[in-house]
Amino acid sequence: MAIRTLKVFLASPNDVIAERESLARLVRDINEILAFLAPERQLVIELVRYETHTYPDIGSPQEVVNRQIPMDYDIFIGAMWKRAGTRTKTHPSGTIEEFWRAYERRKNGHLPRIMFYFCDQAIDMPDAAELEQLAQVVKFREELAKLGLTWSYPSHEVFSDHVRGGLLRAIRDLLGEETRLTEPRSAAADGETGLSAARAELLDLAAQYQDVRDKLPSGGHRTRRMTAIFSEMKSRAAAGRPLLAEFERSESAASRLAAIAILQMFPSADHLAWLAERLDNPHSEKPFVGYQAAVALLEAVQALPLTDCKKIKAALDRATSLASTLPEDSDRLDVLRIASEHFARRCAQTNQSS
Repeated sequence: MAIRTLKVFLASPNDVIAERESLARLVRDINEILAFLAPERQLVIELVRYETHTYPDIGSPQEVVNRQIPMDYDIFIGAMWKRAGTRTKTHPSGTIEEFWRAYERRKNGHLPRIMFYFCDQAIDMPDAAELEQLAQVVKFREELAKLGLTWSYPSHEVFSDHVRGGLLRAIRDLLGEETRLTEPRSAAADGETGLSAARAELLDLAAQYQDVRDKLPSGGHRTRRMTAIFSEMKSRAAAGRPLLAEFERSESAASRLAAIAILQMFPSADHLAWLAERLDNPHSEKPFVGYQAAVALLEAVQALPLTDCKKIKAALDRATSLASTLPEDSDRLDVLRIASEHFARRCAQTNQSS
């Protein structure tokens, strides 16, 4: 089988260098996981950026980038903080020009998938030049918000945490489209075998999670171990998706965590109310489970269509109300606050939240 390369193009000004490097690490991690879990797919994710895919040539910097980097990438990722970037001949910045080039191509087909992220980290008092740059960022962000293409993250350090879910879903969707076009449907017997294997793997991870929670003292080390196990659950979410209802109804908190892993990867409006109830901590769930449920709601705000705004608002209101009863656990409240901010931007133009 020939190697299949999915190209991810990164557009960003020079004040988000940390984001560039963290995305490069994330792509390396995804490639390692793909090589380990699905070597038969021969799939490689290639990060395309000007630092690695251009060379010095005659012309303005953006002309060189446009000429040397083909627009055959599958996924476009943009990131901005307080700078829009250097003005080009036709646009306020190179990053903005690259976005609109990608957007025009997208209007003529299903590629590229477009993901744009804005950093909400606080900034110092800007000087005149910085204020002009910031004004361009605000203007561009408002333009994209009307298209439903924006997302945000609270600081440079957590960029990869916020882009990971969207990137994996985009890869999943692109591969799913290719599979539907090129492969026959699997036999029912093969489906049952695969489902049994997925159930066994997720239940094993649930048992590992419960063992870590029961045996390790509370603290950073235990949380990191639980987070690693949860990430493994998410990597098996596609195969375990038909088991969602079974895991939701389980009396085991660890199995319910597996359901949350599936919902982080595959948001569903029909399960928003159930996710919101997971924020009743520590009465219904432990705070770790509640935090992951909050993240699942955050993913739902980004992924679900605007026709689901009413359901999203009800779930966010309920989750925030429950989370507020445990104010010392601020992580969950921070995630829900970000989710509410994104909800306000996405759904302000609809009547669904009325």
